Amino acid sequence: MNGKRLANRIVMESEKMGAEAVRLIDVRKRTPFFDFLVVATVDNTVLADALLRKVGKAVKPDDGVATFTESTPASDWVVCDYGDTVFHVFVGADVRRRYNLEGLWSRISRHRARSTPGQDAESLKDQ
Repeated sequence: MNGKRLANRIVMESEKMGAEAVRLIDVRKRTPFFDFLVVATVDNTVLADALLRKVGKAVKPDDGVATFTESTPASDWVVCDYGDTVFHVFVGADVRRRYNLEGLWSRISRHRARSTPGQDAESLKDQ
């Protein structure tokens, strides 16, 4: 399954489950490690768990997608790595605002556009 199709499937399943502010972010030009981020917000940990199970079933291992999930039972942020797509689920809009992934990735894009090959992070501070 290609990354875009996988990301769209995660978005669709998230919206079906009632996740709020589901956002698909294309990061292909920003990082070599993955192609898409899907960010979603839910109201509680029970819904987060149900959403992750639903997405996990929709993105079957036989589709060639390796998965890794990082969280604890009471986490307010869960990260699922589906290879080309990384899925972030925040429990509460305040938690999502605190981590501000959308802002982080837009800043990375601006910094990369201004940098030149071989330029280190320290030299970017002066620009």
